[in-house]
Amino acid sequence: MFTEYGELSTMLYQLTKPSGYSIDGDLEYYYEHLKSTKGKILEAGVGTGRMMIPFLQKGLDVEGVDVSEDMLKQCRANMEAAKVKGTLYQGDLTDLHLPEKYEAIIMPTGSFCLLPRNQVKDILRSFYQHLEVGGKIIIDLELPTGFIPDKVSTGQFSIDNETGILFTSTTQGIDWLQQKTSFIHRYDLLKIGKIQETEISNFVLYWYGIQEFQLLLEHEGYSSIEYKLGYERDTSSSLITFFASKE
Repeated sequence: MFTEYGELSTMLYQLTKPSGYSIDGDLEYYYEHLKSTKGKILEAGVGTGRMMIPFLQKGLDVEGVDVSEDMLKQCRANMEAAKVKGTLYQGDLTDLHLPEKYEAIIMPTGSFCLLPRNQVKDILRSFYQHLEVGGKIIIDLELPTGFIPDKVSTGQFSIDNETGILFTSTTQGIDWLQQKTSFIHRYDLLKIGKIQETEISNFVLYWYGIQEFQLLLEHEGYSSIEYKLGYERDTSSSLITFFASKE
């Protein structure tokens, strides 16, 4: 019924968040915490390479994994355009089996909140198993502080003089017991005023309390757990960055 992370959503992401685009300072913040890394780094949910490509350009050894082949296809094209090389894997983070161990695993900008809540322990355990001893994870979480039910928002994004994407987001509801918010996202590819193609996704985000996530990390064996708010610039931010290590 729905298409998740398909061709049109990838196209819109590429238009609005190209390689090197920093979201609220995440690119700079993550680089500051990774710049001394000597081993491999895995970006889980790499998307189109927005963060991975500039880090490769700065000399970091970054690999990426994503469930969406459309996103990975665009990422490969972006790497070729940037004249950098990196390893990409197509894989589901809920069942991850990669051949490498990593000094760091990262998930910036709330991507972790897209993962199924009932599988979060398995995901954190898998990350732990893919870390080198002494390695760390850096994960962003988002709280739904600005969520308004039944709100419709639209945006139009030009590709060229004749084509563009009309994006419509409709908030559905907030489930306090399941700790999730849900949206319907519609992407219409337009050419000279006519719809050429449509893609509709059911966008679900889960949230976690600070103590709750700390306990989840402890349960899977992580140590040296700490968190920062708003990339250490805004203590009232709804964005929480967790750091944890494998000792």
